Amino acid sequence: MAREIKIHNNLTRKKEVFQTVEPGKVKFYSCGPTTYDFLHVGNARALVVGDLFNRVLKAFGYDVTFVRNYTDVDDKIINRALEQNKNAIEFAAHWVEEVKTDMDHLGMVPATHTPKVSETMPEIIKMIEDIIKNGSAYVVDGEVLFDVPSFSEYGKLSKKDLDSLQHGIRVEVESHKKNPADFVLWKPAKEGEVSWDSPWGKGRPGWHIECSAMAKKFLGNTLDLHHGGVDLMFPHHENEIAQSEAANKCSFCNAWAHNEFLNFGSEKMSKSLGNVVTIRNFVEKFGGQVLRHVLLSVHYRARIEWSDEVIQRALDEVKRIHEFVIEAKTYKASASTQADEVISNCMEKMMDELSNDFNSAGAMGQFFSFLRHVKGHKDNLSADSLKKVHETIKFVQDTLGLVHAKPESILEDFAKRDQDTSSTGIDAVWIEKLIEERKLAKAEKNWARADEIRKELTAKQIVLIDNKDGSTGWKIQG
Repeated sequence: MAREIKIHNNLTRKKEVFQTVEPGKVKFYSCGPTTYDFLHVGNARALVVGDLFNRVLKAFGYDVTFVRNYTDVDDKIINRALEQNKNAIEFAAHWVEEVKTDMDHLGMVPATHTPKVSETMPEIIKMIEDIIKNGSAYVVDGEVLFDVPSFSEYGKLSKKDLDSLQHGIRVEVESHKKNPADFVLWKPAKEGEVSWDSPWGKGRPGWHIECSAMAKKFLGNTLDLHHGGVDLMFPHHENEIAQSEAANKCSFCNAWAHNEFLNFGSEKMSKSLGNVVTIRNFVEKFGGQVLRHVLLSVHYRARIEWSDEVIQRALDEVKRIHEFVIEAKTYKASASTQADEVISNCMEKMMDELSNDFNSAGAMGQFFSFLRHVKGHKDNLSADSLKKVHETIKFVQDTLGLVHAKPESILEDFAKRDQDTSSTGIDAVWIEKLIEERKLAKAEKNWARADEIRKELTAKQIVLIDNKDGSTGWKIQG
């Protein structure tokens, strides 16, 4: 029997016992990335949180069907592909592979299904046809729009009132709409854009309908759990609910969970603000295990404040964990037959934390207390206690992913980084701190300070490399 778990359900704004439509089975959807560029570490948070949910639910005995999509048909993709004179679908396919590389670095467990929008077009068109048939959408010159007032429960997730949403919207800008809040389900193709045949002419889907159709294709009409970043709650998830329930005439999802932002300085990290640290760039410098550790060190519903101190703490803790894991392999059982209660109870305490709305930070705290205790009593472990030590390490590996399958490789990476910096007398953390300060200065258009930082690093024989993906690398001159 699956273990009881409580989830903060944003549909009700309450922490509730997680109930599934079919006992013991979880239909879980997590909004995946839009594939047009390198992902940044803020994007990584949503990926790792979805992976955490999947891992924990499985460890607690649930049969999980986990769907995480790739959005490979989107305005950003099409515009970027046109700029580079490339086919939009081929362009997106390239970035899907780059995303897969990043996810491998983050130690993510494969999802059950990873659909692409471009491969779900028949289901998208069918769902739009059902919405029209059920009286919740209309067609204007080849464009299909969702009739928001036709769905009386619109706003039930975001708690936004339709009247307030419509107030102040310039109706004349989009006079073809019946209501200012109506949103696009299908848009006519423009010259040179990728398109598909439909009952309404050549075109492509709106963003929101894509996830509804992919979720239905693999999970059916009603989901148990839906996850995404807090920025997706409105309008994306609100619109998913409206169009799915209008098409299927039943509840779309029973529990909604949203992870908070990762903050860079006083603002969330985003490409539009230019304050981006890409996953790839971070992994090259510090490793994917360190990034995963940073992202799980704070509860998913709390903001992460990105700083060099946070990174340094994660570096120290990742090294400490993997040194312990390797050392534990050498422990021998003593003659003692007495059970060690701290060791025996740790896994249960970690499960209690993870059962409480996936509290990864609380579980990590329990594990570090366990780690300290084991090291202090390593010469007096009974056979049962030693067995429990290894079971607990495996539990951390399976649920949090904070123990690498090859712990020796993690320490080898640390040794290499230490050697690279010690041999030159270079303080890598100091360099990274100045690079992040320079990015913030550039985002604030403080060009003088940005130039000062570059000169300061140049004086220390450090050459900065500004990459096309918005990240900044560095190398020692010579």
